[in-house]
Amino acid sequence: MTSTELISVSMDVGQKLLESGAEIYRVEESISRICRAYGAREVNVYAVPTAIVASMVREGENPMTRVSRIYHRSTNLGRLDQLNTLCREICCAPMEYAEICERLHLIDRHEIYRNWQLCLATGGVGCFFTLLFGGGWQEACCAFFTCLMLWVLTAAAGRIHTNTLFINLVGGFWVALSGLLCLRAGFIEQYDTMIIGSIMFLVPGLPITNAIRDLIAGDVVAGITKFTEALLVAAGIAVGAALPLGIAGLPGR
Repeated sequence: MTSTELISVSMDVGQKLLESGAEIYRVEESISRICRAYGAREVNVYAVPTAIVASMVREGENPMTRVSRIYHRSTNLGRLDQLNTLCREICCAPMEYAEICERLHLIDRHEIYRNWQLCLATGGVGCFFTLLFGGGWQEACCAFFTCLMLWVLTAAAGRIHTNTLFINLVGGFWVALSGLLCLRAGFIEQYDTMIIGSIMFLVPGLPITNAIRDLIAGDVVAGITKFTEALLVAAGIAVGAALPLGIAGLPGR
């Protein structure tokens, strides 16, 4: 594998890891290990949530540097696991450039869960969290259908690359509005448990966890960036949910 191919394929792996929700140290270590597996004697990688900079030097060659800009990030643990597996296989038994590119292409095309499965799982999240927070079966059923529609809204917004803050603001608005409509229609007796249970789908729990892990690992810039982003998402959810409640004059208990 030439140095140009090596820096290119290692950056592709790192970019896909970061786009799938990997921690910063995982991205930097993966790129570094792949380059060293192919004979790089010096590798320097710097990653933040929006960019990756990597430089490597092979014996008898000039240093090579590549910068990759990250525009879209999400959480995809299935893809993350596949990329980790590929990285370990490369380090244990180096592959040809074309083979790695083919594996990356297959990972991009692979869908672990179908859309209808994700939609039903989202409904289940709202249903069971509503029961966990003390709601009845009426509230749980309403939360189930509310989350089905919530998944449709977030999926449609994701396809057109809508801003994350706006998506969560609209999602919080829909959840609170749905709770109030179900209350007015007499389907439920308490709207607060339904709203809280349904809104758990939007809560950025994993991004906050990753931000804390990055801070502990010493990646201060990335940790603060991710933590701030998670707080903005939480603020968007709160504002969106507060709008229908404020208009209706009901307290958000």
